Order: sequence, then structure tokens, then C-alpha cells
Amino acid sequence: MKRPELPARRITNSLGKSEVVVTPTGLGIVEELAAKGCSVVTIAAALGVNKETFVHLRRRDPAVEEAFENGRAKEHDRLVANLNTAAASGNVVASIFLLRARHGYQSGEGIDVNVNVNTGGVLVVPAEMTVEQYLEMKRAEGDMIDVTPSAQPALYPGHAAPLALRPDPVPEPTPSRPVPSGTTIAPFPGPRTTRGD
Repeated sequence: MKRPELPARRITNSLGKSEVVVTPTGLGIVEELAAKGCSVVTIAAALGVNKETFVHLRRRDPAVEEAFENGRAKEHDRLVANLNTAAASGNVVASIFLLRARHGYQSGEGIDVNVNVNTGGVLVVPAEMTVEQYLEMKRAEGDMIDVTPSAQPALYPGHAAPLALRPDPVPEPTPSRPVPSGTTIAPFPGPRTTRGD
């Protein structure tokens, strides 16, 4: 029965020095673990070497570096595909992240749209107009519907506003505590010292 090939083994090179080489099985392990997002320490442990040796192997052997980079590329492609799927399904955070990471958008740069989110909605205004101009145009066209909540919404006449919308009552001043008559505070007898002196 044939023994399975080790992922890495120690050999003697042409100069008579001992060195570690990664076998084809080991190259497959490097690529697979890199594709899963494993750390360099984890990949090195799977090969049976320490982190420094694995870093040295990547520098010395182009096949090891290629396997590592191929694995990272697979992980990258999978993560980008997941983000694209999330963004396509309406995930705003994923969309913003992709725009920033892949297309160079920065915070504070607009897409020529004025946004108003004070009422929980979004108002899209043409880039050549200010918000005020747009609202005035909509009022003139008769397309404007005032949805501003009243100061105290009521379900029916005489109904009081919910407690959450009522103004906070002004607290009544609390009387100061009376000082008992005939009480004197005597000075502390003797010198005052702190602990440890």
C-alpha cells in the first residue's frame, strides 16, 4: 500500500544543504486554504512548517507563491460575488462599499443628487436645482402633498397626543432641606494624617 504524499518534505540540495520543498499535494493545500481565507500561520501549520519557513518558501519557490495567489484570487472573487448579490438585492451598505472599494467613490462626493432624509424619506432633486427650487416647482404644479405631522397628532377631536410626543413637564422646584437647629460641627481633634504616613 502506497503512503500518501506529504505536503512538504526536507531534502538535501545540490550544495549539500537541507531545505524544505512543497510537494504537489502541498501546493493544492496552500491554494485551498488561501481560498478559504486562512492565515499564513494556518497554511504553514498545514504544511508542517513554521510561518517564517512558509514566507521563505513563497519567496524561493514561484509555484508556492502562485498557489497562494491563486487561492487568494478565488477568495476575492467569491467575496465580490457575494457583495454584488447583496447589492443587487437592495443592500445599501454593500452597494456603498462596492462603489468605494471598486470605483473610487469617496465620502462627501455626490452623484449630483440632493438628498433629504430628515423625515425618513429620500427626495431626489435634479442636479441643476436646489431643494427649495424643486419644492416650489412642485407646489406650482400642484403635485405637492404636505405630509408634515402636526404638532400634536390626534385620532379624533379632543384626543391628547401620545405620551412620547407630549412636551416634558417643567419640574417643580424642590425645597432645600432644613438645617436642624442647635447643631454645630466641631473641628476634628488632633492632627490629620493620611494612611501610610
